[in-house]
Amino acid sequence: MRISTSMIYRQGVKWMNDHQAGLAKAQAQISSGRKLLKPSDDPTNSARLMDLHKQIKLNEQYGRNIIIANGRQSVEEVAVQESTDILQRARELTIQANNAALTSENRQTIALEVQQLREQLLDTANARDADGAYLFAGFKEQSQPFTKTAGGDAIYNGDQGQRSLQIGPSRQVPVGDTGDSVFMLIRNGNGQFRTSLAADNTGNGTITVGSIANPTEFQNDFMGGNYPYTIEFSVTAAPNDPTPSDLTDPPPPITKYRILDASGTEVVPLTPLAADDSYQGETISFNGIEVAVEGHPDDGDRFIIKPAENQSIFKTLDNLINTLGNPDNTASDVAVLTQGLNNALTDIDQALLNLNQVRGRIGSRMNALDTQEEVNQNLNLQLQNLQSDIGSTDIAEAASRMSQELLALQASQQSFVKIQNLSLFNHLR
Repeated sequence: MRISTSMIYRQGVKWMNDHQAGLAKAQAQISSGRKLLKPSDDPTNSARLMDLHKQIKLNEQYGRNIIIANGRQSVEEVAVQESTDILQRARELTIQANNAALTSENRQTIALEVQQLREQLLDTANARDADGAYLFAGFKEQSQPFTKTAGGDAIYNGDQGQRSLQIGPSRQVPVGDTGDSVFMLIRNGNGQFRTSLAADNTGNGTITVGSIANPTEFQNDFMGGNYPYTIEFSVTAAPNDPTPSDLTDPPPPITKYRILDASGTEVVPLTPLAADDSYQGETISFNGIEVAVEGHPDDGDRFIIKPAENQSIFKTLDNLINTLGNPDNTASDVAVLTQGLNNALTDIDQALLNLNQVRGRIGSRMNALDTQEEVNQNLNLQLQNLQSDIGSTDIAEAASRMSQELLALQASQQSFVKIQNLSLFNHLR
């Protein structure tokens, strides 16, 4: 094989350039800490590194979302707790007002405090988060959710939208509750049905909140029946006793009742009153429910029972304020006042129950955020370790390779110096 001088020069330069490139690459890998300096170094692992980088960035965004969600949940929890404290105080005042020793002036003073509590509750319902967005406005978070009408009623201006944030590859968590679910859509009465007095009652009878004795009958007969139902009382004088008696007081009157549906059809109670018995406050059971009438209803007095309806907390406090302004001059006035306070107490309890459920949902979401944050951190650590295994420089290996390249470069340079003097022209003098 014939080797020309130019070939020797080209080959020598190529070897030196190759070793210089290898030395520069090893030095760059050590200084940068990256094994793959450009995609062409390892196309497959470069693609894997790009995917890992994308996943790590997504995980970092999930972490930022968790911080935002936790902050908003914390602010909402404070607002719900403040609302609970307001209602607890209103409940205490309601119990205090239901005291026969209090005068109308005393109850008016209580009404003024309840009015202040209502205004405070309205401010709490319009609370904002750290970014200035309204907590309970749904998707309309830049608009005030609760305002007052000209008549003083509170109305909800938000919507039913519930914002969610992505906190994991396949997991979203709501970051708030709508104002209507927290403050507006609360079932009154005992949550299933409610009781009240007829407006024209003249006796001092009141009706209890009642309870459900048979859920199946309640759904089929009560809710499936022709409501509202009316318990109508009749009171007649007791017949005179023909036998002589030293008693000066007349015998008590005979009190009977009948249950009517909305069409006036009589409903048979579970345990009908015996023909010769007078009603004395026993439990009245029909269509799966149980109630009782306390006190002494007059002839023709009626008590209304109908399904529960949605009622706002603001309406509950308004009803309490109106009840506290009722007179207490006659027995029927006292009955209306007592019934109104009892109903207000029951409605407040329903509102407190709803707020507790909202707090439970907030706590569940915050637990979910903490759990997902731990999952994300563990995943991020695994991704970073895998990224390091694929793309990080092994310093010991790179240093050894750099020494080899340096030694090879020096050998190439020294051999080139000797080989370049082997030309025939160097011997022609």
